[in-house]
This record gives sequence, structure tokens and C-alpha cells, in this order.
Amino acid sequence: MIAAIFDLDGTLYEGHIWLALKRHHETHRMKRPALYAYMYSHMALWPLYRWGLLSEAQFYKMWGRHMSWLVGGLTLQQAEQVFRWIVEEDVVPKLRQDVLSVLKEHQQQEHRVVLLSGTFQPLLQLIGQRIGVKDAVGTELAVRNGRYTGGIVPPVCMAEGKVQRLLTFISQCEEEIDLSASYAYADGPIDLPVLELVGHPVAVYPDPRLAIIAEERGWPTIGDIKAR
Repeated sequence: MIAAIFDLDGTLYEGHIWLALKRHHETHRMKRPALYAYMYSHMALWPLYRWGLLSEAQFYKMWGRHMSWLVGGLTLQQAEQVFRWIVEEDVVPKLRQDVLSVLKEHQQQEHRVVLLSGTFQPLLQLIGQRIGVKDAVGTELAVRNGRYTGGIVPPVCMAEGKVQRLLTFISQCEEEIDLSASYAYADGPIDLPVLELVGHPVAVYPDPRLAIIAEERGWPTIGDIKAR
């Protein structure tokens, strides 16, 4: 079986889930202390990243791991309402139609399409349902007594954590997936571990660093290079 693996933020979807959560919480006046704690504590890390004191993977994994603060204390049903709002109000309007067309072409070829993202697993599954994709591999949220705790079940699904979660998913598939014949689509160098795992990596609206790597390695590119 051939797989086609799609990143979400910046690849299939031109937005960012944390910004969609911010928009939701500000619109609905929900969990504002957690929102501002998340934003300001992580923005303070930006200079450390720019000065090279934090690697890109470390920087983004902190953003991804702590994004769970924004649903901490919510019941699964309350969070699902938030997630459905995000899908309809933010994700669907910002889907890249050219990339979505590529996804649909893979489905027509009976490839196994997988959404692979640092996004919360239940949110990613709703996005998948909305666009007709069954398989979604994201970051698992920790639950206690029917509520999200504000933590995750490690690892966060980013960088090497994406590979770990993807390989776990593949090991549980009934049909064997041939990674050497499979495709992966992503927009930044943080996803190199996934891109290098497959036989057909594709840079999608790449950041300049990934664009250079893709050109050097002869990888196909979809879309324009992002401005940094």
C-alpha cells in the first residue's frame, strides 16, 4: 500500500491552529488567562530561537506541547464544540485548494491518505472527516475524569515525534505500507524527518530553507516560496 502523508499548518491549510484557537477564545471570551499565558510565555522564547540558543525543533515543540493549555479543564464535549468552530470558521476557508486537489488525486489512485500534524488528535480527526480523510495522526491530549487536563500524552507530534507517531500508526495498519513508494507533503525543515522517510517527498509552499534543500535534492515543489 502506498501512503500520501500531508502536514496541516502551512501545507494543506494556510493558517495556524494556535492562531485559530486564539481567535476562537477571543471571540467567545473563553480561557483568556490561559491564552495570554500561552502567548506571552512562548513569544518570550522567540529571541532565544533567533539567536540560536534554541533549535527550531525545540522552539516549535514547546509551542505544540503547551498549546494543550488552551483546552485544559474543558470537557470532551465542550472542546468538541471549540474544535468544530475552528474547522468551519478557520480551517475550511483557508484550505489550499491546489494541495487539496493533490490529496484527492491520491485518493483516486487508492493511496492511503494520512493527515500528520502537531494539531490535537480530536481536532485533526474532525478536519479529516470534513475533507473526506479517514486517517489522522496528531498530538494526543491527556484526559482525566472526562476533561482535558491541559497536558498531552508524549510525544508531541512534531519533528522526530511525528516519525514516532507515524511509525506507530503504520505498525497498526492491517495493510503493509511501503514508505519507499509513499509520498509526504510539508512546508518546513522541521518536517525533514518525515520527508526523508518516504520515497517521494514534496515541498509545499516551502520556507526558504526547505526550498533550498528541495532544489539540491531534486524534490518537486508545489506553490511559491514563503517569505521569512
